[in-house]
Amino acid sequence: MQKTLEGRLSSGNHCQAEIFLPHPYTFLMMKLFAFKDRLNDVNKEFGRYHALDMYTILATTTEIEWKQAIEFRDQYREEPYILEAGHLISKHFAAPESLGVLRLRESPYYRPELQLDEFISALKELFPSRAKTPSKET
Repeated sequence: MQKTLEGRLSSGNHCQAEIFLPHPYTFLMMKLFAFKDRLNDVNKEFGRYHALDMYTILATTTEIEWKQAIEFRDQYREEPYILEAGHLISKHFAAPESLGVLRLRESPYYRPELQLDEFISALKELFPSRAKTPSKET
């Protein structure tokens, strides 16, 4: 998505810039794969911040973006990365006791009022698990 930002620089000069933002669906995938890469890395907090970022992305997704995400899911459902994403969700985010959800709850920014059941449900809806498992190590 392309947006134009306008404002003043710290110098007081006017500034206008074009920025490009990832769609929440692709941003979620990026964070999911980053979580996978960091889940055993003590130096990267075991991916806690990626799990929390995933929650934040879903919590701030608009209704229009959600509908678009469902369309992307349906359009690209057989792509290898989408299949792998479904596998990762079923492995790490399918239940409250799953590793990804535990890592989210270990974050210093976690709050008990976060809606984890809805988070899990939304992830499973966007990235359903399939019988096919990816060939890559996950």
